[in-house]
Amino acid sequence: MPEVRVIIPSDLERALEALVKAGFAGNKAELARTAITHFLSTVPTQLQKGYDLETAFSPDGRIFQLEYAVESMKRGGSIVGVRCQEGVVLAKELPKKEAELLVLPNPFAQAFRIGENIGAVYCGILSDGFFIVEEARKQVELLKKEGSVDIETLAKRLTLFMQPFAQKKDVRPFAVALIIGGLDSNHEPRLFLLNSAGLAHEYKACNVGIGGEESKRILKEGYKPELGLDEAMMLTIKAALREKKNPEDVLVAVVDAKTGKFRNVTTEEKERLWDKIFP
Repeated sequence: MPEVRVIIPSDLERALEALVKAGFAGNKAELARTAITHFLSTVPTQLQKGYDLETAFSPDGRIFQLEYAVESMKRGGSIVGVRCQEGVVLAKELPKKEAELLVLPNPFAQAFRIGENIGAVYCGILSDGFFIVEEARKQVELLKKEGSVDIETLAKRLTLFMQPFAQKKDVRPFAVALIIGGLDSNHEPRLFLLNSAGLAHEYKACNVGIGGEESKRILKEGYKPELGLDEAMMLTIKAALREKKNPEDVLVAVVDAKTGKFRNVTTEEKERLWDKIFP
């Protein structure tokens, strides 16, 4: 145990010695530890033991760990999802190459196939996102055994998986946001955004990450319910990148309602649309 030395008034020193002689403790150090322990038990709010050890609430009810998780999530690139009548489009902005020896595509930074007609992209801490992707795949397998895979049911199960990490002792929230898109049991396109708090919201179009406000503006100005799949792809890419870059700078995947399949969009497909996206 770390040693703590303090200077106390002489009259308090005499009082402590008297208590020790009276048998209240074996020595003054033991008596001091007992007094401090009793004092801490009377403190109305928890003293922080580290952001990853205890759930720390602010006086107005905010959870500090969630706020830090959200900040990490916002710095993890940009992800965008758009739902249209013909399917769902997902996109993820790739970080700049930091070294010539970096292997791409990064297995942790991609558009993930969750099920036959469900895909996902995420931003934030890559290992957190990959962990949730693996949980989503497990849930899809369980849903298959139960009868059918429904994206809304999957979103609900993932929120139940993520939520305890936002408030449970000795764990931290997932510093990640996840967009999952696909077809429901009625073969209708659906799009859900899951955040660090374990909340899920359904959207027609959504974005998270770097350049959030600019991406949101692009989605608001460009979204129309009657968009075709190519038009939705163009809007998604523009919102993810926000400015003209290269086709290799963005990962794109679609769930086509006609085929009922998830697939990654090739570089050739992106190049075909590039001049229309960034004229």
